[in-house]
Order: sequence, then structure tokens, then C-alpha cells
Amino acid sequence: MASLEVRQFIRAAPEAVWAVISDLSGQSRWMVDVRKLAITSERKSGAGTVVAVTSTLFGLPLVHDVMEIVTWEPPRELAVVHRGQFTGTAAFRLEPVPGGTIFVWVEEFQPPLGLLGEAGFRLLVGPHLKRVFGRSMENVRRLAEEREPGAD
Repeated sequence: MASLEVRQFIRAAPEAVWAVISDLSGQSRWMVDVRKLAITSERKSGAGTVVAVTSTLFGLPLVHDVMEIVTWEPPRELAVVHRGQFTGTAAFRLEPVPGGTIFVWVEEFQPPLGLLGEAGFRLLVGPHLKRVFGRSMENVRRLAEEREPGAD
């Protein structure tokens, strides 16, 4: 099992950050690796919503993922189960702190290709994803701070 955790301080209340991350159809505005995103369930938000995503890996549109939202607790946590090429879980957690919010992105998944996939994750994919997630979280920070009056 592979895991990643990335954190970002945002000078905005959890509600402002939630407004950005919970806009499922708008996630491609801030997720730098998303190339195509479609809500495929009848539900359009909340637990039970299913989203199909094509994202890039090293610049190539290689990752096809289907995610079901399993936790929807505004403005604290949004969590999914991955059911595409990667299986596992992911969560966006918002922790209120003085002056803003800590946005925590946690991914736990099973890479394809067994031991070879796990080795590739440790050496190449994991460090790459941390950079990609960091850039995406920086976009969330910018969008949430723009929403928050006086956050400049």
C-alpha cells in the first residue's frame, strides 16, 4: 500500500476552502493534473456521488479513475474510494487554526503491477505526485483566499 500526505496553510476559514474543494464539477480549475472530469451518478454532491476522472501522470493522460464520495462533512472532510486503475482511499481534511485553515490531502492506494508498481511509486510516482498535489493545493489556497474578505 502506498500513501501520501501533503499539507497547505490557507489564510481563509474552512468554509471558504470547503467552497472550493466541494465544487466537484469545478475541481479541474485547481487540480493541475485533471484533464477530464464527469459526475456520473444521479447525485451531484455529497456521499454517494460518483466521479470519473482522467488525469495526467508525467504529462500524459494515463490515469483513469472512478471515485465514490464516502464522507461529506462540511466544512471538515471530503473522502473518496478509488475504483479505477488505482484502488484505495483519499481524503481532503480541513483543520481550523488561528488565522486560517490547514488543508490536508491524504492518499492511500494500491499501485498496479504489484511489487514493481510499489517500487516505481516510491522512486518516481510518489515524489512526482507530491509536487503535483502541492501545486494543486496552492491553487486552492489562492482561490479560497480570493473568496475570504481581508485575507490578503
